[in-house]
Amino acid sequence: MACSGFVVSGLSSGSGKTVITLGLLNAFRKAGVAIAAAKSGPDYIDSAFLKAAAGQAAINLDSHAMTPTLIDSLLHRHIARHHAKTLIVEGVMGLFDGTHNGRGSTADLACHLDLPVILVIDVRNTAQNAAALAAGLDHILRQHAKQRYSGASGTHIAGLILNHVASARHHTLIAEAMSHYDIPMLGSIPTTADIDVPSRHLGLVQAADLAASGRLDSVIDAATKLVETHLDLNLIQKLATPLSLQATSQTALGAPAQHIAIASDAAFGFSYSHIIDEWASSGATISPFSPLNDEAPHVDAGFVYIPGGYPELHLQKLSTATQFMAGLQQMASRNVPIYGECGGFMVLGDAIVDADGNRFAMAGLLELETSFAKRKLHLGYRTLTTKQAGLWNNKLASTLMAHEFHYTTATRMAGEALFDAKDAASNDVGTMGLIKGSVTGSYAHIIAAIEA
Repeated sequence: MACSGFVVSGLSSGSGKTVITLGLLNAFRKAGVAIAAAKSGPDYIDSAFLKAAAGQAAINLDSHAMTPTLIDSLLHRHIARHHAKTLIVEGVMGLFDGTHNGRGSTADLACHLDLPVILVIDVRNTAQNAAALAAGLDHILRQHAKQRYSGASGTHIAGLILNHVASARHHTLIAEAMSHYDIPMLGSIPTTADIDVPSRHLGLVQAADLAASGRLDSVIDAATKLVETHLDLNLIQKLATPLSLQATSQTALGAPAQHIAIASDAAFGFSYSHIIDEWASSGATISPFSPLNDEAPHVDAGFVYIPGGYPELHLQKLSTATQFMAGLQQMASRNVPIYGECGGFMVLGDAIVDADGNRFAMAGLLELETSFAKRKLHLGYRTLTTKQAGLWNNKLASTLMAHEFHYTTATRMAGEALFDAKDAASNDVGTMGLIKGSVTGSYAHIIAAIEA
C-alpha cells in the first residue's frame, strides 16, 4: 500500500480547518488524485461533511479511544478499500487540545502516524505573532514526537495557511515574519472569502440536512473555489509524506448479529462508519430503516441499532410513527437485542420533553424520560464496563471506549444500569444507561471495545 498523507490542524475550533479540509478533498478529487479522508477524534458530524467532499466514507481516528494497533488496522483497511494515494486528516479543536495526558489530540495522532501538519491560523486579531505561534508550535510538536514517539521523525509544522487576512499589507507583515522560520506559507484567505457552514447546539448542521435542502453542494463548491484560488495546491500535495501502517485484523466492535437493522435518517445520523463498515465486512447483512418515514426494523433482523442524532427536531413525527414504534415493541417481545445510544436511547424511553416543556410519547421500552427543557452539557470520553454478562447475544464486550455529548437531562430513569463509567482521567462518574430485557441503551456513543 503506497499512500502519503498530511494533517490539517488549527489553533482552536473555528479556525477554518473544516472548510479548508473540505476544499482540499474536493479539489484533489477533481484533479484525479485518489484520496482518503479521516477525522481526528470522536466527531461524527464533521466526518459526514468529509464524506460528502471526498465522495466516499470518512473514518474517525481517535488516539484516546483507540489503541495504536486499532488505528493502524482501521486506516489500513480504509485506504485499501478506496485505493487511496493521498490521505487528508482533519484535526479536532486546537493542535494540542485533548485529554489530560495528551492522548486524543491532533498532535498525538499526527505523531503516531508520523505525518506532517498543515496549520491554519485565524489572523483576524493578530499579525507577526502568527509567525511566532507557528514556530513555537512546530518546536513543541517536534519535541512531543521525539519524547513520546521516538520513530516519528516526520511530524512537524510543514506549512502555514492564514485565514481571515484583512489586506495585502496584513499578509505582508506575517509573511515577512514567517521568512525567519523554516515553515513555508501555503496561502492566505481573505476575510471577504468567508464561508458560513450552519451550526446548532451539537456542532455543525448535519451534512444530510444541508443535502436535503440543496445547500451541501454549494458549501463544498465554495470551499473548493476558496482553496483553488488562494492556496498553493501543488506545494500542499508535495508536503504529504508516506504512511507506514501495521496491517492487523483488530476490530473496533464485533458484529452483534448476522442481520443488523440500523435506524438511518435525519433524526438518527450519528453513527461511526468504522463500526458499520466492520459489521458489513464481517459478513453481516445491514438493513437500514427510517423512523421518520415510519419504517419498522426488518422483521428478520437479529439486532436493532438506533444511533444518536437530532430526534428533538422531529418529536411530533416520531411520536406518531406507529409502525416504527410497534416494530420496536414486537422485536422486544421476541427478545431481539435492541440498542439505542444518545438520541436512540431517548427514543427507547417513555417520553421526550422539548425545550418548551411539551411531552411526546416514545417507545416505552425503557423506564426513562428525558428533557430538553432542563438543558445541561454532558461532554467527555467514557470508559464503560458492562454490569451484566451475556448482553447482545453475548456479543457486547465487557469494556468499551465511548464519548458522551448531549444537552438533555434524564428527568426520570429507573431500572437496572447498563454500564459503570469512568471519565478520561479514570475518575468514577457513576453508572450509565439502562437494561430491560433485551433492550439496552445509554447516552454514550461507543467508539471501540477494549480487548481483554
